[in-house]
Amino acid sequence: MTGWRRGKHLAAVGLGFALSAFFLWLSLRDVDTKGLREAFASINYVSVLLCAVAVATGVLLRAERWRVIAGHPAAERGSFIRATSLGVMSNLVIPGRAGEFIRVVVLAKFIRSSLAGPLASALIDRLADLFVLLASAATLYAVSPIEEILDQWLISLFVVASGILLMVFVYAKSSGGGAAMAAGIAGRWLRRWPIQPQVFMAELHAEFRRLVGGWQNIKLTFLMILVLGADYCVVSTLLWGFDLSLPIEAPLLLWVFLAAGSALPSAPGYVGIYQVAAIWALSLYSVTASIAFALASVLQLIVIVVAFTMAGLAAREAIRSQFLRHSNR
Repeated sequence: MTGWRRGKHLAAVGLGFALSAFFLWLSLRDVDTKGLREAFASINYVSVLLCAVAVATGVLLRAERWRVIAGHPAAERGSFIRATSLGVMSNLVIPGRAGEFIRVVVLAKFIRSSLAGPLASALIDRLADLFVLLASAATLYAVSPIEEILDQWLISLFVVASGILLMVFVYAKSSGGGAAMAAGIAGRWLRRWPIQPQVFMAELHAEFRRLVGGWQNIKLTFLMILVLGADYCVVSTLLWGFDLSLPIEAPLLLWVFLAAGSALPSAPGYVGIYQVAAIWALSLYSVTASIAFALASVLQLIVIVVAFTMAGLAAREAIRSQFLRHSNR
């Protein structure tokens, strides 16, 4: 790594920690110690277990969604699960969402391919998340009784996400005439990857066109709904665990805030980001900052435990598979 790149990486890490420190300070301003202790003491641990199951289910469903996007056979499902698990864990440990880079590299190694295919499918996978976030924000805007408070935020999210998805759709439906221009735009982003921009864009275009119609598109849509359902269960079980009886749209609203906040380059574990997102979202239902802070902290702990457990199992399975492969030679 050159000195310039090392400095850039350290600056990104520093920015992540600075953002988390700022948001943690922001979230603690309205939290009182007594209320926080009472909130932690009131947790229903059955809900914590159910939340952990929902988190693990979400990881498995995301791995399956990635496999469908990549167009690989079911026999390689284990490789996608291992890569996804290691990526989720890495995002919780390393600032700047480095897990996205790690999961691509790990998958390419597991399936013995170049980086172009896994990187293209991983990008589409993230665009699928963006589409679900956009649809959820639009739904909240339509049905929420508190839309006057959320107007500016939801409209901004909708406009930005719609613009990105529209450009992607146009590129996917094109016959390839704009590939050179798109490759030029992607070239700067791909400089740290050992991939030719033209090769990556050709792979990306092929993936998009394969997914535009037919059975794969239906299957992908179904998996996107299942992933959202798992995430909804994660939040709703935790709300139940804190004895919060909120409207049916409340878990979706909190999930949208958490998902949007997790896009920021925060310090490991999204410390501070989750707390502020929970406090802002749940304040719309008159939930105290102490309860919201405790809920976000418990959610972070659950995600960390599940991610590390699944990543540990994935690493052990990868080592075992490699050992068996060498033994059979």
